[in-house]
Order: sequence, then C-alpha cells, then structure tokens
Amino acid sequence: MRAWRVRTIVFCCALGLTVQSAARSAAGPSGRLAVTTVDRGAMWVAVVNADGSGFRRLTAGPGHSVTPVWSPDGRRLAYTHIEGNESQIYLINADGTGRRRLTGSPGAALLPAWSPDGNRIAFVRRLRSASQIVVANVDRPGETPLTPEGGNTAPAWSPDGRLIAYVARGEEHPDLYVMSADGTDQRRLTRDGVLLRPGIVQPAWLPGSLAIAFVERIGRFEQQISTINTDGTGYRRFATGYAPAWSPDGRKVGFVVARHSDAQIYVANADGTAPLKLTPSSVNLLPTWSPDGTQLAFLASRNGDLALWVMRADGSNQRRLAVAAGDLSQLPVFSWQPK
Repeated sequence: MRAWRVRTIVFCCALGLTVQSAARSAAGPSGRLAVTTVDRGAMWVAVVNADGSGFRRLTAGPGHSVTPVWSPDGRRLAYTHIEGNESQIYLINADGTGRRRLTGSPGAALLPAWSPDGNRIAFVRRLRSASQIVVANVDRPGETPLTPEGGNTAPAWSPDGRLIAYVARGEEHPDLYVMSADGTDQRRLTRDGVLLRPGIVQPAWLPGSLAIAFVERIGRFEQQISTINTDGTGYRRFATGYAPAWSPDGRKVGFVVARHSDAQIYVANADGTAPLKLTPSSVNLLPTWSPDGTQLAFLASRNGDLALWVMRADGSNQRRLAVAAGDLSQLPVFSWQPK
C-alpha cells in the first residue's frame, strides 16, 4: 500500500445560528482543515485542527468520500462520494450533520468548486469519455451545463465570481479557457498547450486580479508556471515549478519544484523573485495557505507515508497532522476552513 502511494504521488440543510456558531468555534486558534484520509482501504472526510488536535471523521461508508472543499463562510463542506460506479457531490455541515446529495444527473460528478458567494458549485460531469463543466445551485434544485460535452475540466472561479477559468482538451493538447459564470463568452487564452493534472496542475487565479496562473511544459521534463490576463494579454513566464498558490494578501507565492525523485516546496515574492526552499529532501506537494497567511498546509511522503502536514510560512515548525488518501486523482485532498 505504501509503495502504491509513493508511485501515485510522483505522478444546505439549514442549521440554527447556535449550531452554526458551535461548528465554527470548534476550530483551534491555529485554524482547521478538512482532509481526505484513509483507513483499511476506505477514504473518508475528516477535520483536524492545525495544531494536530480535534481530529474527527465526518463521513462514513459504504463507499468513499473525497475532495472536501469548504464553503466560503466555513459552515459546510462539499465533497465527492463514490459508491460502486456512481460518483456524486454531497454537502455536509462542519459538525458532520445535515448530509445531503447535491447532484443527481447521470455520469460522475467530480472536482467541486464553490462560487465566492457560496450560492453555486461548479463541477465536472464525466459521462463515458466526455466531460463538461456544470454549475449546481446550492440551496435549490438545478444543474446548468456551461460547456458542451468534450474534454472540459478543472473549473476555477475568479475572485469576484464573474468568470470561470477551465481547461479544454482540443485535438492536439489541452488549453486554458475562460468564460462568464453563466457559460457565455467562452475564450481560449493559450495556443501552445497547458499541463493538466486536475488538482495538482490546474488554473489558479491571482488574488484581487484578472490574471490566471497555469502550468506548461518546457522541454521534455521541466514545468513552468506562467500567468496571463483574461483578455489574452500579459503572458509571462513566472517560475520553474507547478502547483502555484498565492498568499491571501497576494504578496507571496508557494509552488513545487520537482527534480528527480524529490519534490520541494518553495515560497517566493509575488513576482517570482527571492525563492526560498522550505521543505527537506522528500516528496512534498500542494502548498496551500492558511486564511491568515501565517501557515502553509501540504502533503508529504516521508518514510513512504503520505500525510497532511502544516508549517509556518517561513518553513519552521513542520508537523504531521493526519494520514492522507493515497489516490491523488481525487483532489483536492485537503482545504483550510475560512475564517
């Protein structure tokens, strides 16, 4: 099992205000995360405080629960439930109550992404060999396809909720696109292809801007983070690496640089200058900033064990929080609860 994990890496129901407040206050002073963890071959969603306390499982079998994503208000989670050949998106309150199914159309629902106002969730609907971007209303029935069936994936909302970036596969390679949140005005931004592994390598919006970061392959092995504006201007190669994550204030960026069997997390200034390596030699993935910008959560495989870790923004005080799911095709594996 451990060897399999390492190989894989290299690659709402309304509650009263009292209940909602209690769910929010359960987080420790250093923050709280949701994580896909694994036990005896089953994957399920749990929460844990950033200091390692308060570990609690929220979902149960049969089946697997993966890709936990917090709502913008931090009161509930969206996640993907897989049972047999069916995959659908569910909602659950932060205290584990109020579980309900959100999606129901044929096919597999994957990669949920909350709109900034918390009213809608964009996701990928995969049916046979085709996939499309769909939006579901959170508190009333209704699913709206935004793209035609094809090779559309990795939806990412703009900070103001007006646009959705995504990746569409053409005949030759996948490219970065952007569209209005209602599916209109679909525009292709790149022409030479982007590197895509949903969750690990996918579009990322720069805070407070209309610029999008994406990853492209340079040469045979090197991966390059680039940025482009939503009107197609301002293309810039930013840094060698992948999985870019900007700090909440937009002043710093974390990313991964992979060399041979190592994958290291770096933090640099927002313009890519002064990169600083934060992690020791091992496999470290998916740097994600805490809401206050003082910490980074990440996945690490040390001694063959894939786990969720947290460190300070300068790389100090690295600590292991929980075993993480080994299937990195189901992402995100973890997310921070918003303040």
